[in-house]
Amino acid sequence: MAVLTAAQLRARLGARMADLRQLATYLAARVVPALASMALTFLCIHTLSPADYGRYSLTLLPAGVVASLVGSLSAQAMLRYAHEMSPAGLRFGRLWFPLAASLAVGPLVLAYLAWSVGLSAAAFAAVGLVPLVALMDTRRSFFVARGRAGSVFALDVWRAAAALLIAWCLFAAAGARAEVPLLAQGLSMALVLLFVRPVIEVAAGSGRREVDRHYLRYGLWFAGWVAVIGVFALAERSVVERVAGLAASGRYAAQADVINAVFAATGAALASALMPRYLALASAPRGPAAARSMRRLLLLGLAGTAATAMLCVLMGAAVGAIGIGKISAALIADVPTALALVAAGAVWAAAGFFQKPLELSGQTRLTFAASAIALLLFLAIGPALGRALGPLGVALAKLAAGLGFVLLVVLATRRVSA
Repeated sequence: MAVLTAAQLRARLGARMADLRQLATYLAARVVPALASMALTFLCIHTLSPADYGRYSLTLLPAGVVASLVGSLSAQAMLRYAHEMSPAGLRFGRLWFPLAASLAVGPLVLAYLAWSVGLSAAAFAAVGLVPLVALMDTRRSFFVARGRAGSVFALDVWRAAAALLIAWCLFAAAGARAEVPLLAQGLSMALVLLFVRPVIEVAAGSGRREVDRHYLRYGLWFAGWVAVIGVFALAERSVVERVAGLAASGRYAAQADVINAVFAATGAALASALMPRYLALASAPRGPAAARSMRRLLLLGLAGTAATAMLCVLMGAAVGAIGIGKISAALIADVPTALALVAAGAVWAAAGFFQKPLELSGQTRLTFAASAIALLLFLAIGPALGRALGPLGVALAKLAAGLGFVLLVVLATRRVSA
């Protein structure tokens, strides 16, 4: 049995401490913005009427779907290939590609909003978010690939804090208007992109890869998965609006937005913090040791998801006990629906950890196929359950679709690993 010297022990302890500091920074980069986003949601619930909040949600979602689509197409490829890119390829992939793609799809978003909710200041503000979100996602992936946890923290924390402050000021100046939170988010992202800028090191950008067909194809399937998930969210809110009305849709959206923010603050934070380990496994040889490491990461993810679900329940109980006016009325007026949304959120958050082996092996087309089947399942049962049970039925349909997605992902993973 080898005995470590004092110098070796100090070196190992120093490496572990550095890992913990980076882990804490990544966790804070997810937790703090999620808490600020939750505070912004509370501010909107308190200020806007249920109908206005429903209008804000239905306007934001289509823009969010397209922004996530373009952002994931660019950001996931940047995360995977940043170390292989040439300096020119990095500049194009980090700035001009997401910007050009966003501007190309912007008119489609505006046309959909004109058809669905009508043209308004909120609609134009939502369209303006598309290129900003795409640029933010791509820049964040660049920082993660470089191991610059501090830059990720600055990018996300300052953006969230600025959005909350700007929204409060605009509400005070312009009143309860649905476009205020959209304008606040856009202005905050523009400011952060201006001041938190990357510096391309020569050694880090000494590769030869450009933004080529392989680069685009890698992100395309992942972008398709993100698009399906976004369409799923849009269909969910739209079904509630059709079966229960705009005010009920606003209350449902308020519950879902808070629950999603909690999962973003914990489950998604854990996924981001574990990403360096996942990327290390992607380059490691396959074998029993890699399989054990992947199982340990899955168990960590599931434990974090279970803790998040419990936190949501405890938060709901605390909000109900304290009684915070319109916020309490919106969040706990329909407890069964809230509990169903927590369960659905837990299942979909856990799905992110189940699908990691497929992502790392490049089989993103399988996650896209599984998500598309889950969407079809929701569309098949969601409207019927909504008509029978109201918003609770829609939440239960979301839960069933999530369970189906997890099952399909597990079966696909076993097939790829066989």
